[in-house]
Amino acid sequence: MSKYRITIFSVMVLFILGISPTYASEGQHPWVIESHWLHQQITHQQPVMIFDARSQEQYQQGHINTAISFPTALTYVEINNAYYVKNIKKIAPLLQQKGVTASQKIIIYDQGDLKNAARLFWVLELYGIKNIAILNGGIDAWPEQYPLTKTHTTPQPSQYFPVLNSSVYASTTVAKVAAYSDLYQLYDSRTLDEFMGKRSATEKFGHIPKAKSIQNSTFFNTTTAGVKLLKSPKQLDIIFATLDKSRKSVTYCNKGKASTLTYFLMKQAGFKVSHYDGSWLEWSEKGLPIEK
Repeated sequence: MSKYRITIFSVMVLFILGISPTYASEGQHPWVIESHWLHQQITHQQPVMIFDARSQEQYQQGHINTAISFPTALTYVEINNAYYVKNIKKIAPLLQQKGVTASQKIIIYDQGDLKNAARLFWVLELYGIKNIAILNGGIDAWPEQYPLTKTHTTPQPSQYFPVLNSSVYASTTVAKVAAYSDLYQLYDSRTLDEFMGKRSATEKFGHIPKAKSIQNSTFFNTTTAGVKLLKSPKQLDIIFATLDKSRKSVTYCNKGKASTLTYFLMKQAGFKVSHYDGSWLEWSEKGLPIEK
């Protein structure tokens, strides 16, 4: 199994199985907020902007009060069967339409697996927004006593113009360098079967050379009600302690959502990390080297 360079978390998972998924007393990272905090902001009409990163259809079925619909899919363009973040020219009018400003605090949520929320977090960070956080557990963790609404919130357009934060972006060239340089470490957030070459979303099977597998499921605890919540910072530190923080880290997956959650958590853990835009769909489409 060592030839697959798989990051094994089994021992750690067994270690923390007995730890309660309720860890509010431990505190979360400032980039992760809980339902009770957000509900207080809404109740007291605090100046916080809330983005619902789910689809428009899900938003219409019920959403958090005052939330603005901002489907992650709006940030993509598809080129040669791969998905890429929109460039500044295309993203600027979208961010302005959604009312994005550099100063206002933004909270992002999705259904609960945090893939869409993390992807939107990365896009906003890529284009110069810094005051952002993600709602832990998303809609799935929103308490019943905090009712949802179907009232559409129309944002006040802004004049914000994006400023590119290139440090969080990894191009194909960077991914190529990372595949062979000891200064980098690649992390593959696809399923283990995809990583090992048993399945693939493309015609190519395997992974980018030197990549390690890191599964998103490792980052969550499940409550007795079946809701997934991020592990506490202490629990996540146990996971990330097995990884090399001295190297520059690059995350990727198939389309660029699962790996932005890895990116998000690695960044708050203090890693120098960027996300490979295009990810496996681009890498395999271009016929670049692979390992199994």
